[in-house]
Amino acid sequence: MNKQNCAELAEKLKKVQNLNSDFDTKAEKALSFDTSRDWNEEESALITEAGKVGEENEQLLIELEKIIFETNVTATYVCKINKKKETSETITIDFEKKLEYSISFYKTHHIDLPENFREIMTDIWNRNIDIIQKSIEEQGFDEILLIPGNLSVPDVHTKMSEGYTATAKGGWFTDGGSFEGVIEKTTKPRIILIHKNNAQNLYDRPELQKILGKKVEDLIKSGQTLTLTDYLIYQRQFFEETGNRLDKSSRGWTPGSTVKNPGGGFRVVYADWGDSRLLMHAGDPDGSNSRVGCRLSRCLT
Repeated sequence: MNKQNCAELAEKLKKVQNLNSDFDTKAEKALSFDTSRDWNEEESALITEAGKVGEENEQLLIELEKIIFETNVTATYVCKINKKKETSETITIDFEKKLEYSISFYKTHHIDLPENFREIMTDIWNRNIDIIQKSIEEQGFDEILLIPGNLSVPDVHTKMSEGYTATAKGGWFTDGGSFEGVIEKTTKPRIILIHKNNAQNLYDRPELQKILGKKVEDLIKSGQTLTLTDYLIYQRQFFEETGNRLDKSSRGWTPGSTVKNPGGGFRVVYADWGDSRLLMHAGDPDGSNSRVGCRLSRCLT
């Protein structure tokens, strides 16, 4: 919370305290009135005044909530990966704007939302506001995804690929059960912090380029949890907002999603784009490929 908001909050809290004290005094006096007779003019005026104090107090509490709940987060990110050229970027994420967009997006694509979706997302945002700001400062995340809970992976795929050429599926992905066989690390409602600017392909952004060729098991150990559901929703939003396709010349692991390996154990899902369609794959966790990396993210529930 900035200094201006803190000062405004302190002022309003003091006023609420004074109003509460004033209201208690008036209410205590009003309770002593004899209800078996008509109140005189002075007593009636006191009752009316106490009611107005209560209404003013209620309005102040509403204003306080607006001050306490910050809908925007702004932070400065300094990228130091390229030693020859250090870059600085001021990033602002507007939660309310993204929330309205997300509700409209899911409605357009016929994904049912719980009635309290707005409240759920607001709660996650409000509880994690400090983490969000720190994550922007440290990792340069400039976008958020608002993901409902308990989504069906096959259903999300169908709706997020509508209008595309039929999805191509690699043998290991199919052997693991295809979309019906995907097991996801989390199905909870969540906010995902991710990169958008200069991030169409993993090669385009230094933080993501650095991940190319790494073993996905190491990415999982480092805490990366992006799921296929997250990816499918993001690739559709990215296309609709920018007109470009994610991973047209790179491939992205989804460390939070796996399929069974018929020979034992599991394989991790990864995806890219080609020939007007999504391309789905699965790979062994200890494997690596110079074209396959990961969209770094932070999952908040």
